[in-house]
Amino acid sequence: MAVDPPTSTMRELYKLAQTGIPATISLPSHWLKSYEEFVAKNASSISQIESALRSLTYIIPGRFRESELASETLHTSTLLLSLYHTSLLRRHFPPPSPPSPQSRYTSFYTARSRLYSNSAILLQTIQYTELLCEMFFKRRGGDRARWRLVVVLEVIKATCRTIMFWVTGKRMVVEGVGAERPNIPDPSPSTEETEGKGGGRANGHDEEIKVQGERSKGWPMPRTGMTLPVLPTTTSESITAFLSARVISADDIKAAHHLVRKFSDLQGQAAEMMWILRPVVYALAMQRLQGRNRKDWRPWLLGLGLELAARELGKKEVRERRVGGWRGTTGVEKEELKRRGWGLAWWGMRGAFYDNVTK
Repeated sequence: MAVDPPTSTMRELYKLAQTGIPATISLPSHWLKSYEEFVAKNASSISQIESALRSLTYIIPGRFRESELASETLHTSTLLLSLYHTSLLRRHFPPPSPPSPQSRYTSFYTARSRLYSNSAILLQTIQYTELLCEMFFKRRGGDRARWRLVVVLEVIKATCRTIMFWVTGKRMVVEGVGAERPNIPDPSPSTEETEGKGGGRANGHDEEIKVQGERSKGWPMPRTGMTLPVLPTTTSESITAFLSARVISADDIKAAHHLVRKFSDLQGQAAEMMWILRPVVYALAMQRLQGRNRKDWRPWLLGLGLELAARELGKKEVRERRVGGWRGTTGVEKEELKRRGWGLAWWGMRGAFYDNVTK
């Protein structure tokens, strides 16, 4: 004799699962929202906590087995956490005033193009985590697995830089997501807390200190609401510093997308693409050479030659195609070229030069 299933019980279980699953799925979003509120309320202490975590990376190495991997894991996690905290704080606090030209440029394209924003975030995330991934893969699979990972990461990074290059209209790739940490006001005790600590006594000395503090911020104009800055003391050094801080440069009045100029010909575009692809070529050469001769100079010379060739082509494009030559370059371009110039020093810690000379 067939027995009918208890349909009423199954209906109740189905309704319970139907109402319970959305609540369970929404839990992570509630946790993230609560954490965002916690960061916003304790914004002044976030930087101190991050600095304390970074200081642990100097203490952990040598304390126990595989401490180097633990130290790098902590360092990488702190960098990613700092990047996440900056994105949260930018939602609750005003940006730094005035922002740096590089921040203006990267923030402009980050807000304008979602593809640029995602590529810049992915590129920065890989730069923060690539060393930790290399250490992990080398311990698990040796140099062969490590160099396979390096090739994959360099291909992804080159793809991100190429996307940023084309989205900006064939301009020099300026790395970063424009995520400068905003100005966080110093926490000041409320009036109730001050009265509670002082037993409710308010004297003339406290009022005088309050008035002096308001005057130090400037004089608010009643009609426009703008604030006039406080003039410095009558010394030549303070007046010079006061005026120098308020000098407006050409980059301050330029539109954000004009802070980096477009490459006017194929020569400049080829130089930038050569600079983008040089790590991929070097990683492929090192992967092919694994297990044969680590002191072979060919991959090192190939990578360094590509970077030097890209720099020379870029310099030639500036001299011949740009009005004013090097004097016509913007501050953002100068900072990026200076950063790439200092990056040449890392070739002393790579490949055959490290194995034959540095080591």
